[in-house]
This record gives sequence, structure tokens and C-alpha cells, in this order.
Amino acid sequence: MFRSERSAPPRLVVAGGGPAGWMAAFYLKRVLRRAGWTVTLVGAAPAAGTPVALATRPSFTRFLNGFDIDEAIFMRRCAATYRLASRYDDWFAEGEGHWHPFGACGPRITGRDLFHYWMKLRGAGTEDEAGSYSDYAPQALMAAAGRGPRPEAERSSLTESGEYGYHLDRAALVRFLRELALAEGVRAVSGRVSGIERDLYGDVAALVLDAGQTVEGDIFLDCTGAASQLIGTALGEVWNAGSGPGDRLVRLSRPRLPEAPPFTAYRGRAEGWTASLPLADRTEHHFVYDSRVTSPDAATEILQRAFDGKGGLAHAELRYGRRAAPWQRNVVALGAAAGAVEPLVGFDLDLVLAGLEAFLAYLPRQGEGGDVLRRAYNARANRFHDDAAEAMAAHYVLGRRPDRFWANARAMTIPDRLADRLDLYELAGHVAPGEDTLFGEGDHYLLFSGAEFLPRRPFAPVDVADGREVARLLASIRAQSGRVAQAMAPHARLIEALHGPAPAAAAAIHVMAAEAPAGPASLRGTPAGARLADLVAGLGQPFGYERSMKATPAGLQTERFLVSLHRTSLGLAPGKTLDDLVMRLGMPEQERAEAADLIADADILHLGYEDGPSGALYKLYVEWSSRTDAAWSGADETGVEPMLVHRAYKWRPEGGHPPIVTLYHWPQVRSPEDIEARLSRIADAWGAAGTPVLDTARAILRLARERGRGSVHYLEAREEPGQRLSYDLNLYACGLSVAEAEPLLGQAFVDLGIPPQAAAAVLGERLQETLGHVAGGVGRDGQPFLTVYSGKAGA
Repeated sequence: MFRSERSAPPRLVVAGGGPAGWMAAFYLKRVLRRAGWTVTLVGAAPAAGTPVALATRPSFTRFLNGFDIDEAIFMRRCAATYRLASRYDDWFAEGEGHWHPFGACGPRITGRDLFHYWMKLRGAGTEDEAGSYSDYAPQALMAAAGRGPRPEAERSSLTESGEYGYHLDRAALVRFLRELALAEGVRAVSGRVSGIERDLYGDVAALVLDAGQTVEGDIFLDCTGAASQLIGTALGEVWNAGSGPGDRLVRLSRPRLPEAPPFTAYRGRAEGWTASLPLADRTEHHFVYDSRVTSPDAATEILQRAFDGKGGLAHAELRYGRRAAPWQRNVVALGAAAGAVEPLVGFDLDLVLAGLEAFLAYLPRQGEGGDVLRRAYNARANRFHDDAAEAMAAHYVLGRRPDRFWANARAMTIPDRLADRLDLYELAGHVAPGEDTLFGEGDHYLLFSGAEFLPRRPFAPVDVADGREVARLLASIRAQSGRVAQAMAPHARLIEALHGPAPAAAAAIHVMAAEAPAGPASLRGTPAGARLADLVAGLGQPFGYERSMKATPAGLQTERFLVSLHRTSLGLAPGKTLDDLVMRLGMPEQERAEAADLIADADILHLGYEDGPSGALYKLYVEWSSRTDAAWSGADETGVEPMLVHRAYKWRPEGGHPPIVTLYHWPQVRSPEDIEARLSRIADAWGAAGTPVLDTARAILRLARERGRGSVHYLEAREEPGQRLSYDLNLYACGLSVAEAEPLLGQAFVDLGIPPQAAAAVLGERLQETLGHVAGGVGRDGQPFLTVYSGKAGA
């Protein structure tokens, strides 16, 4: 407990910049704002690493709803898809499968779970009439039919209740939560914790960072993950190690599915189990196995064989157990610093949120009842963790597979509480979990019925009651669940509206799509374009894709494409791989060497191609996105100097001229008003030639303010050397479609001399695409231009 002599409100310091840290910082700053608490987060700036997918549960969805966070913006920013259920195949026995949906299986009847009446109906000799227990859950029916949690243009009771989860990208979630926290007033300090300073009572007084600076506080949250630098390393709190059937995990990243399913697909295999998590930009497959039986190389081969191909691979060790006391002195551990369970159901963020709710329930006050509050918190937090661990164990103890992995899993010691629960259920027909539980009564019935582990009799109060109306009542409930599911929109359509079309679905939604197919296939219209497409495909890595159109007084160019990859897609030697890649595209040696050096500390590379009046042109953009994101969020004190975001090279494959180098800077302006002021300033250099594109930029900014959901990101481009000076408005975060901007863009094209019919035709073919970048200015030839990027998607 903190014993600060300060009269000011308490200072909360969060150590760790992962999902747990930023979620805690945002959550507590928002909730404790009126109490005057200050919140500081200490952690390294978000850095690019191996992409990791997460599967969340309804508690996280309700967290977003509770703080009025726009779901569409969140899903776009985090490459998220909906998760209505889990599907288990070959789990308890080969050839058998079952659904485990979120939410209730129908309404409660006279205060009791529908499961008891379903059991009574089965016991009456009408098993076929009763169906599966999960048949009464709308989410199971939606998932099986490939539907989302809402109709296309409106909310639903499901989105109001939040009884569903998401599949999302972990790094994107960190960036999103970080922006929310900073907007709330959380102070961010960049650095890594190297030690602590204690006060006279032995409590933590300050964190010592690797650069030597200190961050003082009164209460500290340890969100440093498995390293547990405060609760473990500094305070030495005991880690009670647990066990699980698998000790290793390997991840495989594959391209985005044409129709991402709204559920997590689990499959039991002889050597372990796999999970498939469909995101908006890729599909990630996990394989959990026992390294004492299966080697990492063998596990890799099993995973690649199961999902037909190679891709981005990453190995990780699994950790089980929890702290004996996650709140020790004035340090509270959250996330992996407090405990770790198997990544099967997706309890990670649930446990973080449960810890935050418990912290508020036992919120400390200076010098009052510290021991009592700590004991209550630790008991509650440990119950949550143990509940999750017991749920994991129940997924194995009921299995019947003979394989060594599964036999070993069944042979593990069953927690006493779970053993008692299984016995009570088998004999009395019901489960009675506690109030504070992550795996509720209905979850147990879904799991047990999926395993065909049914009690010897229905629950006695239901069993002895009059059952003449049970069949009719359950039939009506089942039919109503079916009608609810049928009213929801196809999941693929909802995801397409949020993230743009998947490659295989593009032809069905675009006007003139047969003439201008979306996706990398569009590159194959010319030999030079096909060369770029083949080289990117040969990397075997996920990539982003968008196309653009450029209007100038000389005409309209539409065969323009941009493919985006993360630096990690280039392997362990990114400079060498990039050099080889652009050499095959004809980039001169001097610029190749320069780009190869730059990629070492960059994050993203974009490879472009366009086929214009002067022939084919290739492009390479090297992007430093993480440092720009950090500066945008205000974490880095970088001053007011423009920040370099892209260094771009443009060259002709046949040679003859040195590449053109363009530098894209962010002049550290954020608001629409500051952007408009900046535009007016650079327009002075354009003269009358730039008036049309300046007017377009102003109109697009107004549209983004009135109808957009996120921020406009602004860049300025200059050539080295050259007279080009232009702006770039990145509008992807705004969630606008080309259709919404079509009147403005059409007029802008006509103002630049494009025939109205040509402008209407090219825009009409892209109306359903997400509006990406609008760039304009005066080119190296002194003529105005306007470029529009759209349809960003993964592949």
C-alpha cells in the first residue's frame, strides 16, 4: 500500500507497453479521472515484430462498448473480424465435432438454464427432436451459416449486449489502445525498466530506466509480461508453476481468406492441436504440441502440411502458472506478469480486465487497510486464474483420443475444484460455478455436451416437473434462434464493408470488375507488371495491395499499383533480399545499395508499378512507420522539424536515366485546421497552376471532418532535386468510400482536363472501395496533378 506523504492525488505508474499495459492505462485514466489520479506508462515505443493474432471473448467487446469506442474504427485499425463461436473438430474423438458459441443457448426457463429442459427432452426418447444443445444458441447458428452479429446497416441486440469476440492483430491493438490512452491524458515515458528504488518502508518509490532516469509513483502496475520485472525480479514474489499438455507453439501466417469465417476453428491432431484465426489481412494458424514428443522441425512440417503451404513462421514457448500474490506491497501484476494459461479459449484479455475490475473494487487509499485490500484482491484474482486453468483442463480430461499427446493430457492431475464439479454434474445434473467466473454455467454445459459427457439424470427440480410442454417450448426457442441468425448479414459482407474486398470476392462487387480485376492479378496485364507480381508472390509472405489513378492535363492513368510488405517479410537479411528483389526490377546499383542500407531500421516497404504514356515505371518506398506513429501520439519529443516518413525511388526498367528520389515528410501537423494552414502555405509555391488541386484538398478535408471516423494523416513530398511539391492526405482511418468522395473527385478530374465520361467511368468502377490517399500538387513538369489511392486489402 502506498504511504506517500504527498497531499496530491495518487500517481499510478504502469510498467510495460503491451496490450495489458495500454489497456490498463486507458481504463484507469478514464475511470479515475474525477478522482484526480495521474497515470504514467513506461515502456518502449511500439516496434514492429513478428505479427501475432489474438482471439478475444465478450468481456473485451463489452469493454469497448462500455467506453463508447467506435467498433468500425477499432476493427479497421486492428485488422479485426468477428468471432461468434469456437468450432472444435476431432477434439474429444476423431470424426466428431461440436460448436461452443458465445452467449446463452436460448433464454432461461423459470430461472434455470435451458440445458436442463434439453436433457429432459432427450430423456423422453426424442433425441433427434432435441438436437444438439448448441442448436439453441443464435451465435452457433450464425457461425455455422457464415453470418455476422448484425444486419448490414444497423445494430442488433447482439451488438448491444456484446456477446461475441474478435480476431485481431496484437501489434495493431497496442497502437490503437496507446492512442486512446494518450488522448485520455496518460503520460508516456519511452524506455525500459532496469530496476527500482525503494522508500523507507520497502515499497517501490520509483522505476529506474535503462537510460538512468527515474519515474516516481505511488502505485505501480507490472504489465511487463513474462519478464515480470517488478513483481518477480524486483520483489521476488513466488511463481507457482502450472502444467499443460503442450509446451510449445508454432505460428504460420497465410494470406487472407476470401470469406473469413466468424469463428475460431480448433482441430485435434495426433501430436497436438491447431487453431485457425481469420483476420482481415491474413489468416494465422497455431499448432500447440509437446516438444518432448514432437520436435520443432516436425511441428513446422505438420503445420505447413495441414494448411497447405509455407509462410511467416514463428516459434514460442508456453508458460503455465500464476503468482502466489499478484498484489505485493504497492505493486499489482496484470497479464502474463500475474499468470499464464494455455492459449486455447482466449482468456488473456479477460484476465487483464478481471484484474482491473478487481483493482477498482479494492481501490487503495493512502495508509488505509492495505493488508485487507491486498488479501481480498489476491483471492479474487487467483479465483479468476484458477477458473480459467480449470476450463482448460476440462477440455482434455473428457477426451477419448488414444494418441500419446491426448493420453498424457488426460493423465495430468485434475484440479480439486474441477474434479468435484465433474462428480456433482454427473450425479446431480447441474453445475454451480461461483459468481466471479470466466467460464460460466452455460459454458460448462456446452463443453460437456460437446464431449457427450451427460449426467445420469436431468436436474431433479426439472426432472420431476410436468414435461408435457417441453418439446413445444424448445422447438419454438430453436426456431426463434434460427430466425435471429437468418436476419444477420453474411460475415464476409460485413468484413468487406469494413476492410475492403478480399481478392477472390472482388469481381462480384465492382462495376467493370472483369475489365479491372482487383488484387495482384491486376498487375499481370503487362510483362513488367507480371514480373513484379511474381517476385512478390515468390517471397511467400502476406502483403497489402492498393491501386491508384492519376489525373493531369496530359490525361488519366489507371494502371498504377502498390504492393506493401513488412520488413520481416524479407527474412533474416532484409537488406540482401531487398537488393536482390529490386535488382531483378532493373534498379541501378547505387540506389539499390542505399535502399538496402535504409531498410535495416525501417518498418515497411512498398513496391509500385505504373504503365503510362512513357512506358513502365517501377517504384520503391522505404517507410519508417513506427517512429512516425510514436511521434503522432506524442510519445517522442521530436520538436517541430518535419519528420521523414518515406524515401521513394522511381526508375524505368530499361534504364537510361537515374532514378528519381522523392522525400515524403510529415511536418508534424495533426488537426484539419493545421493541415489546411499548411496547404495554404505550400500552395504559394504552385501559383495559379495548383489552384484546382488545392481546392480539392480543402473539400476532401471538409468531407473527412463531416463524415469520417478517424484522423487524416498529412505528408508533403519533394523531389531530390526537382520542382515537385505536393501534399498527401492519408484517409484510410476515416473509413470513407470512393463513392462518398466521387462528386468532389469527379469535378477535380474534369477541372484538370479529363473528359467527364472518362472520369465517371474510372470512378464508377471503384465506388465500393475504401478511399485511401488523395495526393495533389505540381509535378516535376510544372503541371498540376491529382492522384487517388483506394481499395487497400491484404493478400
